[in-house]
Amino acid sequence: MAKHVRKSLRLAYSDPRGVGRPVIFVHGFGHNRSVWHELASRLPGELRPIAIDLRGHGESPWDPEGAYDLRDYASDLPGLLDSLEIAQAVVVGHSLGGNVSTLFAAAEPKRLKALVLVDTGPALEFSGMAHVVGEVGSALRSYASIAEYRDQLGMMHPSGDPEILARLAATGVVQRIDGRFEPAFDPGVLANSDPEDTSPTDLASLERELWHALRSVSCPVLVVRGGVSAILSEKVAREMVDEVLADGRLVTLATAGHGVMIDDGPGLLEALRDFLTWGVPYPAG
Repeated sequence: MAKHVRKSLRLAYSDPRGVGRPVIFVHGFGHNRSVWHELASRLPGELRPIAIDLRGHGESPWDPEGAYDLRDYASDLPGLLDSLEIAQAVVVGHSLGGNVSTLFAAAEPKRLKALVLVDTGPALEFSGMAHVVGEVGSALRSYASIAEYRDQLGMMHPSGDPEILARLAATGVVQRIDGRFEPAFDPGVLANSDPEDTSPTDLASLERELWHALRSVSCPVLVVRGGVSAILSEKVAREMVDEVLADGRLVTLATAGHGVMIDDGPGLLEALRDFLTWGVPYPAG
């Protein structure tokens, strides 16, 4: 039987500094790269933050065949690093982006300096995942203004930083010829994302694959959990760090929900800075 070859897509990205030690930011389901802007802009000057739009999100292309499983997303990352002539980087992934980053780390271990998983792991709470997918699905409609879409995001992230939500709203829509606005998001992404439409056998198989991938990661890993998250349980986070990862640590941000960078960007920034000092001993020069 012929091996399936995944077609990689050329991703949209932001690389405001252009120099330094690269840190790749991978957003979660339904977001785009702007969700990282405030945090990335406050990283130490010697670092080079690069934020991407996953396929089907933001300014990245939509896949014409609807190829939006985790392996498809992960297949785009090597080409991005190659195009930027980056041999090795720290990768920071939230939610969907975290599981994509885990598969990338397992497949391309020499390209990972370190990995940061933000409120994500191999085994996520079913009800929480279904709720997130449902929220994104309900937001896939037209809006009279960007401000109206901003209000929708506020309902989805009631504890979110207003500045981050405003930026996410402004960058997360496209204007139609009739003047209304629609999310810059391929509805086909939903077909591969709703746990309620996935068989228990397929969910179990994916979970086993992710645990296996995580177990193979040898670089330092930081797991950041939202203390009131309905997605990543403390039990699973502890198992990841204490029993599976070769070199990991766990930080819990008490007041953050699943959207950690939206709810507690300063706390996530501090955790990331500490990790890059503690867990990733960059050589001088």
